[in-house]
Amino acid sequence: MDNAKIVPLMPREKVLFPGMLLPLHVTQPRYLLFVNRCLDRHGEFGVVLATDNPLRPHRVGTLAKIIDYEPREDGMTLLLTGTQRFTVGEMVDDEPYLTAMIEPHPLICAASPEELDIRAAQARRLFSRCIRLIASHRGADAQSVPILPIKMPDLGWAIAAALAIPLAERQRLLEKENPTSLLQSEILYLESLVAQLRHGVEDEL
Repeated sequence: MDNAKIVPLMPREKVLFPGMLLPLHVTQPRYLLFVNRCLDRHGEFGVVLATDNPLRPHRVGTLAKIIDYEPREDGMTLLLTGTQRFTVGEMVDDEPYLTAMIEPHPLICAASPEELDIRAAQARRLFSRCIRLIASHRGADAQSVPILPIKMPDLGWAIAAALAIPLAERQRLLEKENPTSLLQSEILYLESLVAQLRHGVEDEL
């Protein structure tokens, strides 16, 4: 519990990954209150995927740092970046918004560096293949492929953020316990997408 701390939580219909940029438009007074407090104190807050119970969001979320903001007549527009994963612990009831004790939730690597490098290289190749197939399908320039981080866990989170998959699947990726499992799940998603894209491109030839 040495690394535990209390932070405000913002449940959203979004999953934020470490390193990911996330624009948000905040209108509810309780969230505007803690956003302004975070700005005053240069603090972070937790973004968690909302559930059917507004008082109990998903147990794993990501700390968010505000890197830009703009007040609006109906609230505030924020640009966030994810910093690190956390696990939600005990809820704290002394604020008008959700607040909880949280602890870091790091990826624990059990695989050898060689095995991890092999999976990472496979994921990068599949990701690049998907980008080129999508560009070909749309008749766009396929030469510009986004540059992915080299090392884990940054590579895994960058791929997760780019995948157009349902929220529940994104949350499952966020909750992965080790980098090997994260990469393997992403490889399966990417292999499926490549197969779909190849079929779509072939149908048009």
